[in-house]
Amino acid sequence: MNTDSPHEHAAPRIDLQSPSHIACPYALYAQMHAGSGIAVDPGVGVAVARYADLVEMSKNTALYSSSITEDGRGPRHMGVGPEPVQDDVEAIFAEAHPIVNALFTADPPVHTRHRKLVSKALSPRRVRELEPAIRKLSNELVDAFVDAGQVDLIPAFAVPLPVTVVADILGVERADIWTFKHWGDLMISGNIDVLDHARRREVARAVVDLHRYFVPRIEQRRAQPTNDLLSEMVNAEIDGEPPFTTAELLPIIDQILLAGHETTTNLIGNAMVILLRDPALMASLRANPAGIDNFIEETLRVDPPIQCTYRRTTAPVTLHSLDIEQGRMVVPMWGAAGYDPSVFPDPERFDPSRPNVRQHMGFGHGPHFCAGAELARLEARIAFETLLERLQDITLDEQGSDLRPLQSFAARGYRRIVLGFRAA
Repeated sequence: MNTDSPHEHAAPRIDLQSPSHIACPYALYAQMHAGSGIAVDPGVGVAVARYADLVEMSKNTALYSSSITEDGRGPRHMGVGPEPVQDDVEAIFAEAHPIVNALFTADPPVHTRHRKLVSKALSPRRVRELEPAIRKLSNELVDAFVDAGQVDLIPAFAVPLPVTVVADILGVERADIWTFKHWGDLMISGNIDVLDHARRREVARAVVDLHRYFVPRIEQRRAQPTNDLLSEMVNAEIDGEPPFTTAELLPIIDQILLAGHETTTNLIGNAMVILLRDPALMASLRANPAGIDNFIEETLRVDPPIQCTYRRTTAPVTLHSLDIEQGRMVVPMWGAAGYDPSVFPDPERFDPSRPNVRQHMGFGHGPHFCAGAELARLEARIAFETLLERLQDITLDEQGSDLRPLQSFAARGYRRIVLGFRAA
């Protein structure tokens, strides 16, 4: 249970689920950096903000385990709150295929094996080869709305671009991309949010549906390999390691689906809002598209789509005089790392020319650094190259937009971004 430890009363108390924090998490990060960099949310865990502490934590996988379920039953997608899983939710889960901790929720040496196989399937060469197809898709999406002079950016562009790419590389039907979107929204919430009972039922059903969709496709590619990422993962062998089992593949597919669409969708949306608030920066990037790469990196520092993940302690540990007991949830605040003034001077200033612009933790850090980071970077770069080339005089439709943040302290994005523009 993520209840308050008697050793933690001296640490500042925070509420990660409060509307004020969700609206602007960066105020809390500044407060944490002004203090010890440690704070406690009694219902979630011990939050860690300082860059140096996060570096050490990410490296020490033996002490800070990514296998965060207290019962050791593998990834549960039941959120990070303290309530036990209800019987009716367990009944839904009973319909799913058995799964084990894999990749994101595994520790070395299991994680090391998974990472090697996934890195082979998502190699830099393979990602580079995707560029023409991503650019073609990006232009096709713009073609569909460019004559209208207005677009709801998230559903018309920021969702279908990465979801279609991940569907294509997994070798599944483009017609299913909105089903993927639905599953992905539910399952990423199940990985990083505190869920109520109704939401847990929805998430459990999404897990079952995803398994029923992919298990036959996994079996087909074992019997007859094809030229797609799913087939490569199903049949990959490195250094004599055995191929993935289905119980390993399903959570890895889940993670690729989540990382392959939700985070990139919100990265595009967050970056567009930054440009809308800084017309001079937008004009600069339009005149010099080579600056888009650094613009994306600075967005990942200032307003990253994933603000935190989770670890669980395997032994008692002391951080800055705070005694943390064994089995306690610890929350690495990757979003807070970008606001550490000892690493990023004047951290609230958006500055793509920073000499350490790629040093952010928008993709995490250490062994669990996001395996799809280069794909996300490529998609975001192409997205803004295309939008800035083809749309002129981009403005925010204030009445049609809803710039309230998503209802999550762990994921960051906007609900509705409606743009007005004229075709270039």
